[in-house]
Amino acid sequence: MKIRSINHVGLTVSNFEKAVKWYSTMFGFKLISEQTLSEDEVEQLYPLYKLHNTSIRLGFLRAPKGGILEIFEFNTTSPSSHVIWNKPGCTHFTLDVKNISKWYKSLKARGIFFFMEPQQTDGTDWVFLKDPDGNLIELIDLKINYPIIQILGGLVGNLMAKGKFKKYYMED
Repeated sequence: MKIRSINHVGLTVSNFEKAVKWYSTMFGFKLISEQTLSEDEVEQLYPLYKLHNTSIRLGFLRAPKGGILEIFEFNTTSPSSHVIWNKPGCTHFTLDVKNISKWYKSLKARGIFFFMEPQQTDGTDWVFLKDPDGNLIELIDLKINYPIIQILGGLVGNLMAKGKFKKYYMED
């Protein structure tokens, strides 16, 4: 069995409409699905959510060239002030863009918070920002590495799994 790809990333937001507008305005995402889970439906899902007396509004936003962002608005929330990087769990998600400098200047002019100016590592440009709820988003421009990863990524991954990174894989 093989997976096809990562399907989507889920984020909790404080305001559904505000999040849809923000991701649409800043990055061109389009809302493709929306639903509300009633308190009774959420109660039936208690093993997953561990919440009582709560309803959830959720939706799926599609990025311009694919990729899905799922957003959740709970009617009872506790906002997080920051991401704890050294605690297991999701820390951020990354959007693949061209021309980090242009994105940085455009979003900065709109008042978006960035942790630092764009950085470069091994020929790849990247920068981190926050959405209105404090979720971390990385913008990355792989430059010449993009077609290399697209074309050779699977081959290199398979070779490394049999060589240098073999110790990380379970024996069949």
